[in-house]
Amino acid sequence: MLVVSAAVVLTMLLHLALVSHFAHQQARKEAQLRLQQLSWQMRDSLNRVIGNAAANVKLLSELPQIRSVHDVDATRNALESLQRSVPEYAWIGVTDANGRLMASTGRLLEGAQVDARPWFQAGRNGLHASDYHPAVMLGKLLPKSPDPWRFVDVSAPLKNDKGEFVGVVGVHMSWQWVRKRAADLLTPALREYGAEVLVVRDDGMVLLGPEKLIETRIDTPSLRLAAKGETGSMSETGPDGKVYFTGYSRTGADGDPASLRWSILVRHSEDTALAGARVLERRMIWLSVLMAAVLAGSAVLLARRLTRPMDALSNAIELAAHETDAGRPAPAIPVVAGFHEAQVLSQAMRELVRSEEAHRQALETMNLQLESTVALRTAELQALLLRDVLTGLPNRRALMETLPDAMERSARSGKPCALLFLDMDGFKTVNDTHGHEEGDELLRQFGSRIAEAVRRTDTVARLAGDEFVVILENLAHLGDAEDKAQSLLASLRQPYALKNATVSVGASVGVALHLPGDAADLEAWLARADQAMYVAKRGGKNAVALAPPAQRTAA
Repeated sequence: MLVVSAAVVLTMLLHLALVSHFAHQQARKEAQLRLQQLSWQMRDSLNRVIGNAAANVKLLSELPQIRSVHDVDATRNALESLQRSVPEYAWIGVTDANGRLMASTGRLLEGAQVDARPWFQAGRNGLHASDYHPAVMLGKLLPKSPDPWRFVDVSAPLKNDKGEFVGVVGVHMSWQWVRKRAADLLTPALREYGAEVLVVRDDGMVLLGPEKLIETRIDTPSLRLAAKGETGSMSETGPDGKVYFTGYSRTGADGDPASLRWSILVRHSEDTALAGARVLERRMIWLSVLMAAVLAGSAVLLARRLTRPMDALSNAIELAAHETDAGRPAPAIPVVAGFHEAQVLSQAMRELVRSEEAHRQALETMNLQLESTVALRTAELQALLLRDVLTGLPNRRALMETLPDAMERSARSGKPCALLFLDMDGFKTVNDTHGHEEGDELLRQFGSRIAEAVRRTDTVARLAGDEFVVILENLAHLGDAEDKAQSLLASLRQPYALKNATVSVGASVGVALHLPGDAADLEAWLARADQAMYVAKRGGKNAVALAPPAQRTAA
């Protein structure tokens, strides 16, 4: 029984060592995975903001009132309108070809000569994002801030109708937006654990991070890997000598002057990451010691309870054998009290059942998780089946599911709805002249322009090829549908800036109204809009045609 007790203690110690090892390993893996995901989120957020800024600057450079500053007030109003919609833009300005500032938000620096500024020099050659830098001229003019003003600039050239360089438009984005995104990224729980986000420039200078590291240079293994464009997580020793778990990634794209190449590091210390596992380890040590002591004591007590009845039984058997040898009748074997085989068996069975129950619950939990995962993936696949791959708009299948709902809502509300069938005019010419990639980009921009021109409650779908459909609901007047089609047609006639060319196309639009009393025949409704579109196309294209009224339902 002493050997058995020693074996129990050794087993508990081995079990503790294994659990401790795997607990630490799992804690490390989860911490590194979480930090890597946070690094990706910060990278994607920064790329998205810089990309949006580049798109806005590109759009500004194409506006007539920006390309030609004949009316300074109108130009300034356009710049300030953009600034109000995007608070991160601390300052926006437009210069002439010589670098003289013609108009700016808040009239700051108007008339100043900025031809030596990096954003102007870079913007002369094309759309460009300038890296993190301090405020040289604007620092004294902008409102006071708790942190010193730092900017990231995006600029682009201005060209007249002849393609001649006439100036530069530039946006100064305050560095506060990066700080805000880092603060939003780290939840209170992560900040409590000491998680930190570092944004590092190519020269190793820390642009965002702990206050003591800002605008100082660091060199760590994770930074070197991120600088090569790699992404992942690792354990490393930081500049302060502490061991950190660090997730790393890289922003921007090689060869794209309109993006910025920063290394994103998200880290927290190894001690913090493993604190929970170490607490569990200490608790398991005490629990194991207690369990070993209890089991050893129980084994001794059980041995005594077993040997006493067995001794009594052995004596009774020896007495019976002696009496038999002497020729006398053997006494009856007494029933030994205290020998609890049934009780021991029941306890063993109970432990077995308890173990099986634990295994069953674990399997049920795994099954529920699997069912949830399958349901989630099924929903994602269903959503993909209802989306057009090229434009991201609802496809024909989604449209056919939406049309009956639109007719039902029209019947309930008593308000008419309309179906706009649009067919792009000139798409084949663009596709044949500039290639399929440019044709695909034209379809994406065409669909995006339709979606931007209608209400959020309206539905825009790509039917097939260069055919699109719009469902307008809750119309106040019957003429609203044709008015919306005319305004939409005017928007679609505007030029499209593709990757290698700027093209102009039109559209033929067929409008089919659905009144609350019309028959709920979606195929007929769609066919009326299609026929009206062909009427517009046969009439010379780039026009709107109204379909005849639908058949009314019986009262």
